[in-house]
Amino acid sequence: MKFKFHISVLSVLFFIAFATAQNRQALERKRASVRKEIREISKQLEQLKKGEANELSIYNLLNRKIKLKRQIIRNLNYEIRLLNKQIQHKQDSIARLENELLQLKKEYAGAVRKAYKYRSNEKLIYFILSAESFTQVWRRLRYIKEYSSYLKKQAEEIKQKKAELKQAQKRLEIKKNQKAQVLTNLKDEEKELALQQKEQQKVLEKLRKQKTAYIRQIKEKERQLRKIDRLIEKIIAKEIAKTNRAKGSRNKSVFVLTPEGKKLAGQFSANKGRLPWPVKRGYVSRRFGTQPHPVYKNIKITSSGIHINTPDDEPVKAVFDGEVMMIQLIPGANQSVYVRHGNYITIYGNLKKISVKKGQKIKRGQLLGIVAKDPMTNISVLKFKIYKNRTKLNPLLWLSRK
Repeated sequence: MKFKFHISVLSVLFFIAFATAQNRQALERKRASVRKEIREISKQLEQLKKGEANELSIYNLLNRKIKLKRQIIRNLNYEIRLLNKQIQHKQDSIARLENELLQLKKEYAGAVRKAYKYRSNEKLIYFILSAESFTQVWRRLRYIKEYSSYLKKQAEEIKQKKAELKQAQKRLEIKKNQKAQVLTNLKDEEKELALQQKEQQKVLEKLRKQKTAYIRQIKEKERQLRKIDRLIEKIIAKEIAKTNRAKGSRNKSVFVLTPEGKKLAGQFSANKGRLPWPVKRGYVSRRFGTQPHPVYKNIKITSSGIHINTPDDEPVKAVFDGEVMMIQLIPGANQSVYVRHGNYITIYGNLKKISVKKGQKIKRGQLLGIVAKDPMTNISVLKFKIYKNRTKLNPLLWLSRK
């Protein structure tokens, strides 16, 4: 029963150690990924500062960098909590081993005292010869042999338990050193965060001083985006009318679908929330719908899709099978690729080096082009939109969760 209990305790401790090790590895992978993004943002910041610095763009990049730093700090704090749990388990294990060792030593001491009675050869011989029968002599001889083996076994168990205790103490020391290293990393990250917050505050002060000029710039950008949205809506309406007219329909609101088109639209719809991201690296810098401006909170900005800030020259890939409906060149906004999936349309805006052509059948994951720099902000950004017929959809509800 005692043996089974020890096995159960060891199994639980092994499972805890394995699970926490897995968690630590996942945390380290996440930190590596976040640090990689921070390095990309740092490069973008350096490029912006070398050129004609756009303070709004710098502020937004610093804001993202600060958010990422906070992610790392939360990640490190969580790892410290994991290490604290591991240290506690190690300390519990050491206490259990110390208790078992003490018990073994007590039992061994008692056994030695008992054996002391027959320490001399005379007493041992007397003990054997005082037996009343040959059978009793044989039993006493066997008892002496078994007792001797028992003492050796007890001595061996004490030795093994001491070795286990030493190993447990060694592992505890390793965990304490790991925790000390993580705490050092945490302090370094907190110092860097404080410096970046200070830098962001300086940029914010400049933005407040030049509020009128920047608000004018924001409104101009919003005007341009509304103009592009109206142009997209006209293109989609024109395509619906043209496609339906070829099928003998006067419907100008929705695509009249062939059986093949219905099947493709059904497959696209079934993948809601599971579509791959059009870029491998990047983060959402502007969400779908109406939202407060990140700096001037009293100003509302509207987006008919999402903006994904990416490293320079990031490849853009199709999120689903379909057909290239159009490649559009927008003055001051680079090129856009429209891909039709039945009555759904995905739009990949602000591209360069387009690698597909109008009417081409494409597959999910196929390269469409490369993310270009936004002419107004000088930052690489993909402007991604999804439409169902003429209705705008929130892309974040369709893309898989990162």
